[in-house]
Amino acid sequence: MRAVSADLPFLSEMTKGLDAFGLSSFRHGQAQVMSSVLSGRNTVVVMPTGAGKSLCYQLPATLLDGVTVVVSPLIALMQDQVESLSARGISAAFINSTLSEGERAERQRTLRAGGYKLVYVAPERFRSEAFVSALLEARVALFAIDEAHCISQWGHDFRPDYALLGQVRKRLRPPRTVALTATATPEVRDDIARVLLMKEPNVFVAGFDRPNLFLDVVNVTGEDDKKRASAELAREGSGIIYCATRKQAEGLHQALTTKKVDALLYHAGMPDEARREAQEAFMARPDAVAVATNAFGMGIDKPGIRFVAHAGIPRAVEAYYQEIGRAGRDGHPAHAVLFFNHADVYTQERLIQSNHPPATLFRDLWQVLRQESTFQRGVHQLAAQLGSSEFEVSAALKVLEREGLLARGSRGEGRYGITILPDSAGHHPRSPEVKALWTALLAAFPVGVKGSTELSVLGRRSGLDEERIRHGLSALERAGSITVQRPFAGRTIQALKDEPWDALGVNLERLRAQERSQLLLLKRMTEYAYTRRCRRGFLLRYFGEETPWGQQCGGCDVCEGSRVKVPARSTSRADAPTLGATALPGQYSVLAVEELKRFRRELSADLGVPPFIIFNDATLYGLAAALPTTRPEFLRIKGTGEAKWERFGAKVTQICLMARAAGDVAQPMAESVVKRRARRA
Repeated sequence: MRAVSADLPFLSEMTKGLDAFGLSSFRHGQAQVMSSVLSGRNTVVVMPTGAGKSLCYQLPATLLDGVTVVVSPLIALMQDQVESLSARGISAAFINSTLSEGERAERQRTLRAGGYKLVYVAPERFRSEAFVSALLEARVALFAIDEAHCISQWGHDFRPDYALLGQVRKRLRPPRTVALTATATPEVRDDIARVLLMKEPNVFVAGFDRPNLFLDVVNVTGEDDKKRASAELAREGSGIIYCATRKQAEGLHQALTTKKVDALLYHAGMPDEARREAQEAFMARPDAVAVATNAFGMGIDKPGIRFVAHAGIPRAVEAYYQEIGRAGRDGHPAHAVLFFNHADVYTQERLIQSNHPPATLFRDLWQVLRQESTFQRGVHQLAAQLGSSEFEVSAALKVLEREGLLARGSRGEGRYGITILPDSAGHHPRSPEVKALWTALLAAFPVGVKGSTELSVLGRRSGLDEERIRHGLSALERAGSITVQRPFAGRTIQALKDEPWDALGVNLERLRAQERSQLLLLKRMTEYAYTRRCRRGFLLRYFGEETPWGQQCGGCDVCEGSRVKVPARSTSRADAPTLGATALPGQYSVLAVEELKRFRRELSADLGVPPFIIFNDATLYGLAAALPTTRPEFLRIKGTGEAKWERFGAKVTQICLMARAAGDVAQPMAESVVKRRARRA
């Protein structure tokens, strides 16, 4: 790969093109990227959040003869960008799962006819042969891939459908391709070019240094510390506080509201309207503080954000850098704060493991799905039947769906049971839509006899879309004209093969490799939290920029000291930290502890992960106290789980059996250990 040339042969055309976007000048690096694209060169772009990546393909799209296809993983961001482009008179559209089949077909016809300059799609859209066919008929001038780090298994947000884009590009043969991301290490950049089958692309890496952003890591002992420190931080002005879970976000939001902070809540579990209102309020109110999960932030371009804080450790340095990049876009001083407690690392570890289920869960899940032609009770009931978490079962279903082993129905999909009631003629509403539906029903069903049909069939007969059909059925039902038995409201699950699990030949090694990769990324993020060298230098080196060791940046807590003081809490015994005296059992097998530590140490060296990733101390001592020799006994220990049992259970039970055979069962804790814990407390 080589760096982008400084020559700008299309500068005049690009400068004129700025008018369509209401701009008068380029941001740093934009002109070089656009010139590379317009020159017909394949280009890889790494620009920090807020540097203006979108313009790097939007402006060339207006100058090129043909359509620009933009691949994006975020439906909400597609819609925002299409609305913005349309408002400026630029013909753009998105084609995704939010559209009805009729709407998708209409937009694909317009695409074939050359009616769009930009079309936004999710990577999954290329599974549709009809869509690919429409692109082949249209003239694709530019293939743009946003959030391109999703291509790489070394990235922090790998998505399998992104990994297929190289084959898509090979089939479409666009004259130029641009891949853009806010965060990519050198190895990820190489992976993007390799997967997309790019030969010697121009590579543009904008400066990652944000001199106006002060980097801070504050050690906290628990949620109470985070709440008090967040309230202090809110005095700096508008900001975002990212939480690891919805529950944590709700608790922190309530605490800030109690302290009279202008706090807003945002997470994916909220209704669409509530999230939209929260986002609009955050943009409109100068000092608003958003307490959110990482679902918040894409498309947020509020210049006056004075701080971004994380109440839990992110899973990767890339994700962290992207999120803190939303602060200080106006160039004025801003603050990036990580509230760090090592217990949060364990939380992230468990989330990673849940997202990569063990083979035993796949086996049990497949057996349940084979027993029913179509599972219609929802993921919650499926998880309860398997004795597993809904999160873990959902992850397993996604893998099986990608393997082509099961089909997921659309929400509310299925056959409607309908009975036309006797003497109902003339009693129903008389709107044109209801009349059309009523005519279709009378033609399809005898009066008084229950029949079944699908919305698509009623749509063809009545000429109505599915939303109007649902409305009409409800109206006729309220009028006493019909009875309606609706299908399962969720998504149905159907196994597509009737074979035992072992006969399917599913290789879960890629899943295990992803798990190892994500644990490694978490390890690097943990190293950032613990580093005693300049944090700015840590980030710049991480993303491939050369900086000398030992340099004092003057913009981080290591070089200048923290700018956040956690307010003192009560010193009553009730408020004392529980980690230490109560986290570990009072009695345990000394022999088991020694052997388990040796096993953990050797395994951590083999896997290249910290020992705590395998077992933290509390779990290790819990095992040494209980000395489990069976799976149920093992799973009763806090901090274990099916994944741990599958990977480490055989060795752990072997150690426990050895300790029992040697007579080294749980013994009172050594006095030195008691004193050491007392000092920690």
